Amino acid sequence: MQPFADQVTDMPQEGLALSIDGRTYGDDREPDHLGSLRRMPVPPQMEELRAALERHSQLLALPEASAPAIIYDAFGKDLQLLARYRDAFRQAIDAAVRARALATDETAQAHLDPLTEQISEVVFEPTLDLGPAAVQLAPAELLRRLQDQFRADTDMLVRSVAVWLHVLAESQFVSVVEWFNPRAIRYHYFRMETQQQELHRERKVSGDIFTGRTVTTTTTTQNDLVSERRTHTVVNAEVHAPEAYLRRVPQRIADLIDATPPEVRPFLSIIDGMISQEQVHRRITESKVETTTRSVYIPDPALALFNTWAINGWGGSTEEAARSVYRDHPLSTANKYLIAEVIGTVIVAGLSSVFEGPRGGLVLAFICAILIAFHQLGMRLPPSR
Repeated sequence: MQPFADQVTDMPQEGLALSIDGRTYGDDREPDHLGSLRRMPVPPQMEELRAALERHSQLLALPEASAPAIIYDAFGKDLQLLARYRDAFRQAIDAAVRARALATDETAQAHLDPLTEQISEVVFEPTLDLGPAAVQLAPAELLRRLQDQFRADTDMLVRSVAVWLHVLAESQFVSVVEWFNPRAIRYHYFRMETQQQELHRERKVSGDIFTGRTVTTTTTTQNDLVSERRTHTVVNAEVHAPEAYLRRVPQRIADLIDATPPEVRPFLSIIDGMISQEQVHRRITESKVETTTRSVYIPDPALALFNTWAINGWGGSTEEAARSVYRDHPLSTANKYLIAEVIGTVIVAGLSSVFEGPRGGLVLAFICAILIAFHQLGMRLPPSR
């Protein structure tokens, strides 16, 4: 597996290997470095992926007495299922890398283009076999063989995704989430933006009032592409499903969550907490790197896969506006409920006015408004820390 090309510049490392639950990252003394990544254990949290694949399998759901045509059809669907999940993880990481900068930041996005192109594919090909020898088997025997092959493919896909994420962590495309205890973690993530500074402005006026005047303004602007890697120690950490996270997020994070394929979305979480120490590696040019360590205590959320790899984050000492919501965000859901509740109230109050008179309609509308207010407050108020 060739993860990334040599021209990708790494941000500075702490220079020490990191060992987490039998997984070791950053050990440059290992002669067979890629082989060591492949041998690292699969995090137990990835059992969720195995369970999801088996739950959606058509082959595993078939009874033993299934007809050959049904088995063949299930074979095709499971083949597509495995490939779809494999490709979905690549799409999710591509979106995570692009979310390091706003989609409207053309300079930063142009720099991110080659990075996404150099991310390796998940090395996995299904072994499901419906060749000439297989189709000659009795239907029950064929089904058992295909079911065994699917389970083996599921194991292989889970391991392949794990190895791929190990490689991405080594190359600093994702962060390994290090859990010190259930409420304290450490992770790092990347940000990128373009900073513009006007160096010179010159205004020239030519012509006259008879022939017309031409005003020419010449501006010299310096564009600096700023890359950052932020290593955060977070306390009071809490894990939230995206659809249960009440706080708003920056637009780039909302876009990332919306861009996450449905196959990957169940394994996505938001880990929120209070950052207690932040280390910022900031590169303004290819040759200049500034490193700053500071103690802080402010909110610091991050998006994570399997609660094991952080793929993007926001918060820390650099303020970033968090005014956006994504599909299935509780506030988006609350707005949909509000529209339905208001329409329902108008209909019910109107019917009540017909049968009970205007006063009865107003009373019912008032009661409904109170109920709606309490329901909306319950959906919109963020949890207290």
